Amino acid sequence: MKVVTTVAVVVVLGLILLRASAYTVNEAEQVIITQFGNPKGVVREPGLHFRKPFIQQVQSLEKRLLPWDGDPENMVTKDKKNIFINVWARWRIVDPLQFYKACRTVAGGQKILDDLVDSSVRDVIASHNLIECVRSSNEDLKYEEEVFGVEQDRVQERITVGRGELEDRMLTSVNASTDLRSTYGMEVTEVHVKRVNYVENVRDRVYDRMVSERKRIASLFESEAQEERNRILGNTKKELDEIEGEMEQRSAEIKGQADAEVIKIYAEALSQDPEFFAFLRQLEAYQATFDEQTQMILSTDNDFLNLIRGATPDE
Repeated sequence: MKVVTTVAVVVVLGLILLRASAYTVNEAEQVIITQFGNPKGVVREPGLHFRKPFIQQVQSLEKRLLPWDGDPENMVTKDKKNIFINVWARWRIVDPLQFYKACRTVAGGQKILDDLVDSSVRDVIASHNLIECVRSSNEDLKYEEEVFGVEQDRVQERITVGRGELEDRMLTSVNASTDLRSTYGMEVTEVHVKRVNYVENVRDRVYDRMVSERKRIASLFESEAQEERNRILGNTKKELDEIEGEMEQRSAEIKGQADAEVIKIYAEALSQDPEFFAFLRQLEAYQATFDEQTQMILSTDNDFLNLIRGATPDE
């Protein structure tokens, strides 16, 4: 019975020691073995590994690329433009032992990079004009005013370096500063500009200038629209005048033709019976001259009196 108990105790102790000494490393990490807080070795290979139980500790560090994203910083370019610039980077731990001695944790490495990246970006930005920070080629810019058909006299600034080259110089500067690899066991693999913007007081002036520019373009469009409106109205009035002139001319021609036809009919009627035509003309004259209120005093030899009495003027 005592033998069984002893064996059981030994087995349990063995399992405890095995559990305390065994650890695993996955593909995405690397391990620092510390003894009483002092680093003793590095394990990079994934799999099952062992350590001295209780007196050695395992500190895991990332093997993959790590992100770094800084806050927007106020900087001044070579051409004295006051801007905010926001930069992001990617980095990794290349010497775990040195990194652990200098930074201990990933958060500590991030803090080191805060100062180093900011300093490198500031140095590069201060030695170049603003146009170099926002453009990568000298391709002709298509301004919005030109899209709208508004001609502008602009002198386009030419770049000699470009944004891509500036980012490469930032990367070189960061890695070279204090020899990042040997001092901190880190390496920065990428540095990129995420955003460039004017500081607030300059940005307000830029926005005001953009508003005034849009108003000027709108005013130009309104004047063009008014000019087009006047042209259309002028053409419409011209066409109406031409139509009215043709209408009056045609009306005069029709009236002339009608008058000629009337004269012709009258002439034909007169030629057939001149006396009857004269009699009708005389009746029309009397009808146009007298009305119900007209009073006449006629002599006995008046033609009209004889006509009323039914006698001819000669009787």
